[in-house]
Amino acid sequence: MIVVLTGAPGAGKGTQADLLAERCGWRKVSTGDALRKHVKLKTQIGQVAGAIMARGELVPDDVLFQVLKEELGNDPKEKILLDGYPRNVAQATTLDSIGQSNPVASAIHLEVARAELISRISGRRVCEKCGATFHVVASPSKSGNTCDRCGGALVQRPDDGAEKVAVRLDVYEKSTRPVLEFYQKKSLYREVNGEGSTEMIFKRLADVISFIK
Repeated sequence: MIVVLTGAPGAGKGTQADLLAERCGWRKVSTGDALRKHVKLKTQIGQVAGAIMARGELVPDDVLFQVLKEELGNDPKEKILLDGYPRNVAQATTLDSIGQSNPVASAIHLEVARAELISRISGRRVCEKCGATFHVVASPSKSGNTCDRCGGALVQRPDDGAEKVAVRLDVYEKSTRPVLEFYQKKSLYREVNGEGSTEMIFKRLADVISFIK
């Protein structure tokens, strides 16, 4: 059984998926993580994907789906939380093709206002040395512009600037929002308020996911 967790960049999908896996017995499957794992292990599909990535190209939907199938397995009783997939209607339709072994029971969307998303992402700072993440408002470094863990310089990623974040959100609206409509038509769509503290959001998600059979 699959629950698709969706949300715009900055909505907190990864954080909440980790908490649901840790506390509620779901297995988190991230297509990005799965892709990197197969490339690192040099599996057959990983070698194909790795060659594509080495050329600087995006991994096509059919290859990404093969990676995902390897990761999902064939146990219909397992509770899988799918993070980062599907990103478009074509991927959602393909995911339906394995519904007998891995049916999608629900698609839960973390809804966050656009201004809040831009604030979350543009305020993010990352340590150049150890990769620790801070936020200028929500979780600032006690040391100011240096990392509390290792003393490294904190920087803003190139694609985390407000203008580039706005472009990323526009891309999301164009390609991924239709996925929500796809699941609405199947009566599988649920929306959860993605604003507030991490624990508040987790409680809302846990309450919704506990009713999914």
